[in-house]
Amino acid sequence: MIEAVFQDHLTFLAFAITATLVAGIVAYLMAARRIDRAHAGFYGLWASSTIGPIALTTWGGSGILSFRCTINPSVTEVFTTTQGQLNILLFVPFGLFAVLATRRPLFGIAVGVLFTSTVEAAQATLPFVTRLCDTGDLVTNTVGIFLGASTGVIICHKFRYGTPLTPVMVRRTAIVGIATSLLIASTWITVIDPERAVVPAETPTASAHQVQELNLALSGAFGATYEVEEANFHNNIDGPSTLNAPLPGGFVELTWPDKEKLTVHFTPTSQGEGTYAYWIPGVSRPVRTADDAEQVATLFAKRQTPWGLRDSKVKVWPIDEKQDLGWVVEYRRWRGKLLMPMRLDILIEPSGRMTDLIARRVDDPKSLPQIKIGEEAAWKRFDAKHNLKPSDATRERPVYLVERHGDEWRIHWRLAARVGGISLSGTVDATTGEVRNAVQTPVGDQTPVVEEIPG
Repeated sequence: MIEAVFQDHLTFLAFAITATLVAGIVAYLMAARRIDRAHAGFYGLWASSTIGPIALTTWGGSGILSFRCTINPSVTEVFTTTQGQLNILLFVPFGLFAVLATRRPLFGIAVGVLFTSTVEAAQATLPFVTRLCDTGDLVTNTVGIFLGASTGVIICHKFRYGTPLTPVMVRRTAIVGIATSLLIASTWITVIDPERAVVPAETPTASAHQVQELNLALSGAFGATYEVEEANFHNNIDGPSTLNAPLPGGFVELTWPDKEKLTVHFTPTSQGEGTYAYWIPGVSRPVRTADDAEQVATLFAKRQTPWGLRDSKVKVWPIDEKQDLGWVVEYRRWRGKLLMPMRLDILIEPSGRMTDLIARRVDDPKSLPQIKIGEEAAWKRFDAKHNLKPSDATRERPVYLVERHGDEWRIHWRLAARVGGISLSGTVDATTGEVRNAVQTPVGDQTPVVEEIPG
């Protein structure tokens, strides 16, 4: 987490260090009025170890309130990740200095657990925080507090200094703690929507040759910036198989064995989990308009994917109409009104960095089947498949395109309609009239697929 937050944010780093030092000095001066200076120093360090985690775990949010918290069922796995280990180190000082300052181990641990619980709840519910809430973080933070407190207990037994926190202060703090605990509990019950994390199933490892081909595809798009040492192979019975591997803050996927489509995704900076989006050397710059985004994407494409610009038309549209999350720049080739299979989509965030790349390098088919099904006939077959009356549904604009069916390129009508809160979709073969991939999904459950949007 520390590395992710600090990267490219020197101003924040300076602010966090300053705030931490100031909090420590103020706490020390206040404590030194009542107790000896050596003991007061631990109160100052405790204050500093409180401000540091607050700054790191609440700064740089996405600005989007999710009111969700991920429930991580794999308790032990979080300790094997870099973020989990850094979280432990981040909260060790809190537990240590809480015990050294108060000389009450159970009190220090209780305050620490309440502290990290408050932080996680705030990440999911406060508009000026809006970071990702995860029970895995809660577990690692708590372990860090226990480790620090255990070290503090050993030190307290070996060195005698000062006096423990008075019973009166303990009782007052307990009252505040109980009230805070009730507030957190009520927030979880009434506001936060828990989401169970899906533990990925074990997948076959890609061969050395497949990893080499994946790296060749990566280098073609990003030069020497990214290289993977191993990848997973997913054998898809219904479509092309894929190779995929994690990248810093994202992933890469390549269809196999055709190596036709490369998909790369990086965590957007707006999500507040660090800066991972790809900075295009010599090209990226802050973008404010769709034209700015198009210029950045086109310069990248000229350098890395010039095949996507040849005879293509470009369209730019915002990722979100209400929030400034960036733009989708898509390049498509057309034969009259017929959309060819080539795809090039580049997502540029306001910082000018790239968050997504979908590159499908396919030559236009030279021969295609005869068209026998027009638009109205396609809609009739679509309605029949979904048991619809035309008056019942709101139709969306059809997409007339070339898609591969089996080993053959065929012309299809991709259709979609909405009935109340249900979205209906499907493709109609423009030669045979066969309806394929007929799906009904709740509108709220739809996941936008960039490459399926006509240009």
